[in-house]
Amino acid sequence: MPRLRKNTPLRLLSVGTALAAALTSTALAGAPAAFAEPENGWHEVDGERYWYDNGVMATSKEVYDPETNAWYWFDADGTMAHDKDVYLPAGNKWVRYDSEGHMVKGEDFRYGGWYWFDPTTGEMLKGFVFVPSNGGKWVFYDYVSGQMVYGERYIDGANGDLPGWMCFDDITGAVTYGWKDLPGKRVYYDLATGRMLLGWHEVDGQLRYFDEVTGAYVPDGDVPQPDDPNPEPGHDAAADDVVVCVPKGDIRYHYDWCPSLSHDMVLRYMTVADARDEGCEACPVCGAPA
Repeated sequence: MPRLRKNTPLRLLSVGTALAAALTSTALAGAPAAFAEPENGWHEVDGERYWYDNGVMATSKEVYDPETNAWYWFDADGTMAHDKDVYLPAGNKWVRYDSEGHMVKGEDFRYGGWYWFDPTTGEMLKGFVFVPSNGGKWVFYDYVSGQMVYGERYIDGANGDLPGWMCFDDITGAVTYGWKDLPGKRVYYDLATGRMLLGWHEVDGQLRYFDEVTGAYVPDGDVPQPDDPNPEPGHDAAADDVVVCVPKGDIRYHYDWCPSLSHDMVLRYMTVADARDEGCEACPVCGAPA
């Protein structure tokens, strides 16, 4: 407020005040519009990208942008997620966003391994998946990490899969079928299921024997004869007192370190003799005493 001097005309003071107000109004009107939040769409501040719907910032929310034909995720503070895996409760799924913030779909290499994301929903898939790369192949993604598996792996059946040993190519991850030379043994993986054969099977038009525990092909030697593929094993009295475990609902007993067991199984511990009395059979995977 200007200080009045004696004899200052009131009319002059009024004009000066009005002029100052006008200049202030003009300066505000010419201020950069970058500080104004948009009504809809993208807004970038200090390198961070945000999204607005009807003037409201998107937070903890999935957004589809038709101009880029991509889905995005905005964290609780409104910043766009990028190079990040996010759990979406609405779809009960894990998804991934790339460096541009786009939801990843199809194959993606990260954290030292390959992953697969549904081409439509973007969900990280686990278990057995048929992918089109390398001419088309069946591969297996770990049920915990989601990463593609390589080499030998025991599929325990806990997720509804057919249990058994399998082998996945060391480079492509593709399921191995047929003959395979492993350290110290030669094995055969079923042409339909990919599971390692155990016992007697017809392979290449010939009845062949594969070790009941290791799967190793035995071309000759002391093996059960083809006309009696399941001979009665000799009874070992010392084995009667060996403690084994029987999973609930299973008809086989196992050593407690057996790879066919999973952490969520309910186990009952008993001697081999008691397990046999209940009608259970020895597990061929861990070689529990028969």
